Formats: sequence, structure tokens, C-alpha cells
Amino acid sequence: MERTSPSMSYVDLQNTLDEGFAEQRHRDLWLFLYSSRHAHPELWQPGSAKDRGMQERDYLIDEAALLLEKHSPPGPWELFFKKRELAAKLHEFCFCITYAFHKRVLADGFIDIRAESQRGLHNDFINTLTRDEIDVVSRLHDLTYKYGFVITELWTSLTSSADILEAFVIKNLGYQYLAHHPYFVFPKRGNHPQGIQISIKEYHTAIIEPWDLLLFFNENESLSKIKYEISNSWQLPGNQVIGDHNNHKIAFYVDRKQCSIGNLLDTIKLQIDHLNDYKDGLSLIAEPEDLGGFKKNRAKAKKEAKRNLSSTIDRLRLSEGLIHKRWSVEQSNVRRSVGLYLWDQKNIATPSRSRKSITRDLIDKLKRQKPEALEFYLKNFNKYDSPAKTTKFGDSLGALETVTREMEADFELTDICIRNFEFLAPQDVKSRRRKS
Repeated sequence: MERTSPSMSYVDLQNTLDEGFAEQRHRDLWLFLYSSRHAHPELWQPGSAKDRGMQERDYLIDEAALLLEKHSPPGPWELFFKKRELAAKLHEFCFCITYAFHKRVLADGFIDIRAESQRGLHNDFINTLTRDEIDVVSRLHDLTYKYGFVITELWTSLTSSADILEAFVIKNLGYQYLAHHPYFVFPKRGNHPQGIQISIKEYHTAIIEPWDLLLFFNENESLSKIKYEISNSWQLPGNQVIGDHNNHKIAFYVDRKQCSIGNLLDTIKLQIDHLNDYKDGLSLIAEPEDLGGFKKNRAKAKKEAKRNLSSTIDRLRLSEGLIHKRWSVEQSNVRRSVGLYLWDQKNIATPSRSRKSITRDLIDKLKRQKPEALEFYLKNFNKYDSPAKTTKFGDSLGALETVTREMEADFELTDICIRNFEFLAPQDVKSRRRKS
């Protein structure tokens, strides 16, 4: 991965970071929408399995509500809460107790500032629970960790794809205009750099995937020396061990078949930056002016602020998988909205209709209400194809077939994302097909 240069201006670095956060929110929203359709058992499970799934969902929601009442008995004023406000309170509570439980059983480095400030309170609460109540918390944690979102929020928020189409395609609004979007994002099981498992000495993490190279790294060691040792060991057969087991800060368990030397070195550098940032506790990104209290150190402070900001951008890009070329956020919103709408129409609203007829109806609707959106499928769709300006390129049978074929590809992408509760891009699907 190419590192972000700290020689960029501070404003440009901040804009780049804002773009990264915008894409992160975009990915979280769509993963939430895909996962919610996977997690609703009534849409997926046949017969008795469906009934069992619904019973477990209802049981856990009811038990979570009882735990909330035990933790925070409702006052008279809370009796006037709206249903939506009570649900929001339940989701926040479930996130906090799940977070506290997660920190007890796993040391994966995940930190949420909101929940961290209340972790002591929720730890004390967990200590008061019965064994059956602990089982409820454990199950809430298992499901939240499986999907990457608070499971109560995921279960109760199946957003209409017609509303999504209206917001993102017809009116070109932001995600904040949707009735439901994820407020509490959790680490998802298995989300870590491909082929690399990381364990910090003070908080050892269970290593569950295969590895054939183990690197013990102390933060004071020379990166050039480590790079030399990795390069020398990379092609050697069998398990290879680099570094001092008794004197290390971080251990990297590497599957050399799943990653490259470059990716490993990038991960090492970014993990060191991450540890340095949190060495003295949680910190926020400071503006250069805030770091330049003494005039003689102002230039040094600006340089340090830009270095920290560029490192933050790189960690975000690496952790969120933003290192490859993807659709723009706008194009992704349009095409994923179309795919989800078609999926819902075929699987929920009108399963007896053919996909092609549903797709053709949608194309006709967009031609009337938002023809610009069809340019994401055929660049010249709305341009006139003759000097007389009587017909457009999108009026031809070939154009219609092209847009139909591309929309059906969006349907297939949506189906794969829902079945695997993952956020995938078209190239991810192609890559998986090649491997299989």
C-alpha cells in the first residue's frame, strides 16, 4: 500500500481523511442493510427453522429489555418515551454490555471511546448477573460479533429498499435521511489484515488461523533490520521465527501464501503508529494551531500534526479495505440501491414475477423520474444520437439490453452480499469466482 505523504498540506490531508470517513460510513450502512436481510430469519429459514429463529430473536430482545430495566429502572418520565426512543436506549445499552463482555473475553485492540468511558459501570453490572443472565449477554455478544452491529438494532431495522431508492437515486440525499442506519458499529469476527494475525504482549489474542512465519517485534527495533530479516526468511520452507520471544511488544503471525512482504511491512508500520498514538491514553487529532503554543516549536508541531494525520489516514485505509480502486460513493449508492430494490421485489414483494420484467419496470421509472442515474449504467444514455435531437442513445434496444444486463449484475452482487453478510465490490466477486 502506498503511504499517504505528510508533505501534503494540512487542509488536503484533512479533506482526504474526511473522504475516508465518508466511505467508511458508506460501507457501514450497506453492510448493515445486507446483514439485516441475512439476520431476519423469517426471510431466510424454511418451516420449523424459521420459527426457532424468530423465537430466539424475540427471546433475546425480551431478555435484553429485562436486563436494561434491571440496570436502569425506568423513572416516571421515561414512561412517556416514544417507542423509537426506548429502542434507541435498548440498542445503546446492548452495545455497552456487549463491549464490556467483549473486552473480558477477547483482547483484539478494539476501543470505542463512547463505551470505554462507561465500561467500569457495565463491568460492575455484569458482575451482578446470574448465570442465565450471563448466557444472554454471551449470546448477544456472539451475534453482535458475528455481524459487526448490535444485534437488537440489526433485527429491528429492516429498511425499505423503496425508501433507499428514493433517497439515494431519485432525490440524491445523504444516508442521514434514511429512517434507520447503524449507530453502533462493532468489530466483525474475522476482520483483520489478510494472512496476518496480530497479538500484543499485554493482551494476548488467540491465534486460530494457519501461519508459517512468526515475527516478534519491539517498538524500538530498526525497521530496516526487520525488513532485511523478513526478506531473508520469506522463501525458506517450514515455520520461520524472527525476533525475541522474551522481549517484544507485538507478535505478527503470518501466512505467507495470503499476503506479500509489502503488506506485512505496511501493517507493521501502521501498528507501531497505532501503539504510539495510544501509549499515553486515547487522544484526538489536534489542529496545528493547538500544537504550536510555543513559537519556537511551531514548525515542529505542524510537522508532527501532519505526520499523525497522514498515519491516521493510512490506518483507516488499511483497516477498512480502502486501498483498492472502487466505485465512487455516489455510483456505489446508486447501483447498490438498484440492486437491493430488485432483490427485495424478487424475494419479498413480488416473488412470482420475473427478474427481467421487474428490471424493465424500474428502468422505465428511472427514465421518467431520474434519467441521470442511468448514466451510471451507460455513459451516453441521455445524449441525443442524431442532429435532429429526436431520439437518445438510451432509446435503442441495445442500450436497454446493456442497462438490463448491468442491473442484473447489481442484483447478483446484492444476493452474494446478503448471503455472506459482507460488503463486496464487483471485482471481489470476480476474484472469488476465479479462485473457485
